[in-house]
Amino acid sequence: MIVTFLDMEDSSNELNGIAIDDGERLVQILESLRNRPPFLCELTGENGFRLDVGIGERGCAQYSPSNGDTPYLVVVAPGKELQELACGDDIEFLCGGTPTPISDRNCVSFHSVREIARYFLETGHAHPGFVWEEV
Repeated sequence: MIVTFLDMEDSSNELNGIAIDDGERLVQILESLRNRPPFLCELTGENGFRLDVGIGERGCAQYSPSNGDTPYLVVVAPGKELQELACGDDIEFLCGGTPTPISDRNCVSFHSVREIARYFLETGHAHPGFVWEEV
């Protein structure tokens, strides 16, 4: 599948609009963006779904139809990650210059974000190895 990248914080990002069809390339792009303050980006699949991901030391993910319809599914941190990484506070990810608080329980390791994004690129679906809850 092909996904289109959009940086939801930086409209001037030269990667905006790039089509990605290779999992390794996607991981490289996500890795290259980790040096910024936490922010959100969007991966829109050609299958009519999108994955919004938070990029930072920890990240987050939301899977939904790309037309804005429901359901919106957010990843839930696995118990082990939640115990190891939890700080007890919401984590703020920038989106259009606005800090967007994401619950600590919906933040996962960056390694997990890479897995979730790569699976979405390969299948167009939410990663079945994680728990997703509707919001």
